[in-house]
Amino acid sequence: MSPLELFLSAAVVLLPLAYLLAAVAYGRVFFAGDRRAERFAPGLLLAALALHLVYLAALTVKLRHFPAATIAEGLSVVALAVGLTYALVEWRGRERSTGFWIVSVVFFIQLLASVLRRPEAAHESEVLKSAVFAAHAFLALMAYAAFVMAAAYGFLFLELYRELKSGLFSLFYGKLPPLEVLERMMAGALHVGWIALTGAVGIGAVWAHRLYGARWASDPIILLTIATWTLYGLALLLRRSRRWQGRQTAVVSLAGLCAILVSLVVVNFVVGDFHGFPGVDEP
Repeated sequence: MSPLELFLSAAVVLLPLAYLLAAVAYGRVFFAGDRRAERFAPGLLLAALALHLVYLAALTVKLRHFPAATIAEGLSVVALAVGLTYALVEWRGRERSTGFWIVSVVFFIQLLASVLRRPEAAHESEVLKSAVFAAHAFLALMAYAAFVMAAAYGFLFLELYRELKSGLFSLFYGKLPPLEVLERMMAGALHVGWIALTGAVGIGAVWAHRLYGARWASDPIILLTIATWTLYGLALLLRRSRRWQGRQTAVVSLAGLCAILVSLVVVNFVVGDFHGFPGVDEP
């Protein structure tokens, strides 16, 4: 086994462990107000993100294309994007109250990516080496990362709303930003995700029709993506028209994320990758 393959195999195990350590540290901050953990938690997260960046760079070198040919690769990119986004938000706002919940989600997604991982093999299809495919995959994965953030904030919104409604302040009250702030963060993430997914759907539809004709419409991942785009677009429209409040939007954010994850796992076992990736010259 080459040093590159040895590193990739080790990183698949080390990455979930690194994020788990960071999540535990942030948990100490949230639940116990541990000052020492508050100092160490950001460093642990940055170390995990650095390892993750090196891993994906090494995987790109091995595969010779953007690592988004399989569900596991895509989930790993989403986990990194969520972690980097949170690290940036924390750095700008110096606010660590949501760290445990976001980093725990990153841990779960990367754990799922590691569990679903298959031995990497370079795909020979020219499609994967196309800049158009890279743009499509990047936008789609960034959209999913934004939806993960929206779901995390939606969960926190619902839990804080429940405590305020019941008057039983125990876990979330006083430790999280106000409901208005959580709703804005959730809605902002949803807007970013929907805009990115719109770009991914547009590029993907034009690109797939040019390469494969009408066959692209039967691809389960494409159908899933269009359904996801419609679901979140409808949620944003209802929120903008004030027919929905933050509570309904939060429920849709959580339901949408669960549907995405379940669908991707099912597709992983049925199809094995994001698309069939037939060669460009195939009939």
